[in-house]
Amino acid sequence: MDAQSWLEADVAEVAGVTRAAATVLRETFGVTNVRELLEHYPHQDKYRDVGEQVALKDAAVGQAVTIVGTVLRWNVFRARKRRMTIVKATVADEHGGRVEVPFFNQEWWPRRIPEGRRVAASGTLERFRDTLRLKNPKLVELSDQETGPVADRVQVTYPATEALPSHRIAKFVAAALDVLPPIPDHLPDALRAGWGLLGLDAAVRTIHRPPDLGAVEPARTRLVYDELLTLQVGLQRRRQRLESRALGLVNEPRTDGFAQALLDRLPFTPTASQSRAFAELGADLARPKPMHRLLQGDVGSGKTLVGAWAMLTAVDNGRQAVLMAPTEVLAEQHLRTFTALLEPLRRGYAGSRAPGGGDRPGADLFGGPRLELLTGATSAKQLRGLLAELAAGTIDLLIGTHALLEERVTFADLGVVIVDEQHRFGVEHRKRLRDKRGHAVDASIPDVLVMTATPIPRSLALTVYGDLDVTVLDELPPGRQPVHTEILPTGSPRRQRLYDYVRTRVVAGERAYVVCPLVEDSNLLRVEEPGGGDRSVASAETTHARLAADVFPDLTVGLVHGRLPAAARDETMEAFRDGRVQVLVATTVIEVGVDVPEATIMVIEDADRFGISQLHQLRGRVGRARARSYCVLFSSASEDNARLEAVAATTDGFRLAERDLELRGEGSLFATRQSGLPDLKLARLAQDIEWVARSREDARGLVEEDPDLRSFPPLRDEVARRYGEERLAELEAG
Repeated sequence: MDAQSWLEADVAEVAGVTRAAATVLRETFGVTNVRELLEHYPHQDKYRDVGEQVALKDAAVGQAVTIVGTVLRWNVFRARKRRMTIVKATVADEHGGRVEVPFFNQEWWPRRIPEGRRVAASGTLERFRDTLRLKNPKLVELSDQETGPVADRVQVTYPATEALPSHRIAKFVAAALDVLPPIPDHLPDALRAGWGLLGLDAAVRTIHRPPDLGAVEPARTRLVYDELLTLQVGLQRRRQRLESRALGLVNEPRTDGFAQALLDRLPFTPTASQSRAFAELGADLARPKPMHRLLQGDVGSGKTLVGAWAMLTAVDNGRQAVLMAPTEVLAEQHLRTFTALLEPLRRGYAGSRAPGGGDRPGADLFGGPRLELLTGATSAKQLRGLLAELAAGTIDLLIGTHALLEERVTFADLGVVIVDEQHRFGVEHRKRLRDKRGHAVDASIPDVLVMTATPIPRSLALTVYGDLDVTVLDELPPGRQPVHTEILPTGSPRRQRLYDYVRTRVVAGERAYVVCPLVEDSNLLRVEEPGGGDRSVASAETTHARLAADVFPDLTVGLVHGRLPAAARDETMEAFRDGRVQVLVATTVIEVGVDVPEATIMVIEDADRFGISQLHQLRGRVGRARARSYCVLFSSASEDNARLEAVAATTDGFRLAERDLELRGEGSLFATRQSGLPDLKLARLAQDIEWVARSREDARGLVEEDPDLRSFPPLRDEVARRYGEERLAELEAG
């Protein structure tokens, strides 16, 4: 049997794997064949050098050793006062030496390895009174046929269950490796040599049975590179095929158009990262291939300006542009921001022709681009007129929500599509919006820009978004001050001082948010009180009632949450913007799309109920002007909370995103992209960022040189095996 046939064989064919064990492997770990068994890697931080195999007469106290011998007897001692059970094996080696092997609260050992069985006992040799014993021992049963030295000086620990412990999985893996022929290598020789990587066969065997601890990392590195390279090759091939088939639009930036006029009339100078974004997007827009770009930036970094510039570039080329947001609140905020940005253009071109000359049917009465809003709240009468004008081309810029995806919404000539907070939309949503271009014109595909205010770690952006070009806005506009963040216990005596400070600031014309995890009190989600008893996790309704009646009876306290009718929510938000509401109690409905420069204080109740990203987004609702701003995180957590500490330590969203990745792990990588691709098994993006970047560049080079990988059939087959065309098709960015 060749290597590939054995790797695809049912795991039940491995020596020692019973029907029951095969069932546990399949149902618990998803292991059905030999390849999947060998990809069930040991815990990477639990390799253990159990020491050199020696006879007891030659062993030194304090030395890590492995003693091979026979279990003479088991003794069980129960210390009632300490509620402890000690199970102790006496092991005799072939030279007559004896050593005790103690285990604490593990009474099952005598059943697992009965007296008379041959074992390898490993640990640090120490002398206790007149007896030799092993400290921190490990005990492995040996077969009668194992007459030579113990093969595995370095012991590994596998992810396991009580029904199938690590030592049994180790035996299955060893049995599978023993009969596995050499594995052919799918990696091109130049890449393997260039990075000094192990061969595939050596890496697979070494990761499971390293001769010493130093051999583990080279084996892991080779297998990590394999995971990342095959993923990146799949993504790059998918992108190359999409671009080779797709006919794009040329939306070349003009020096005499609205887009340039927008920049010329700004009352401030764009940041260096915004200027870089204009250049990168401009190059994409000028190409006759569809743009596929991710624009990510921290809270307040100026993504909206970059998006508006791209949309106006489409208008300068006689086309329309659309921006889709996930909520009405965010869509309405974009409308306000765009209206303010376009105001100088309307004044500058009132009564004149469009920049660059020529009449523009879409221009409004004042000469600027025509801007409209379409959401689920748009009235039937408004909608009829808007749809007609959109199809006729008399609307230049459209901002909307999911309502944009309705079949009746069509454009005359759609040139640029922007999807904001892209992680809240599926790939199909983006594709449906892109396909509304107006095929009466031609079959070209609009340029697509997806934006997110949730900072994405560079490592994640290079993998999950490997098929997109990435532009990062990593600067804040001049004058912005970092928000001072502090963690306080929920019952802190400083709470009253905080309320007094809030009153002082809002009376002076500023605003404050108080955010709660729940809308109403819950009987299920409870928090234990320090003095005994419990309470509901903080709710907006109860907190609003308490603040309005007891804490701030002299102030106007508003309430917004997702269950309120849209009209009532909008009315309260408008009152908060203009100062008629001074303190706003809310849920995460304000997480994005709320821009109130006068808001300077953010109080988050039961902050330990939120993730790092949510806390950072919520905090981003303050500090949006030049005034000093504060964020207080109240928590009832009895232990230190790494997430809260991370948020309090920095306002840098990218550093927080990396920390979040470290704390949570990758999870299901591709769930972010609404697809079903498998998790990475060995690679850890935060830890392996260097190899993430290298594999991406290597994949790009391979695919640019040989799109179909005809020169590298083994690599092509490996990519297809791991991911397959159907899975990779789900990664189209729209």
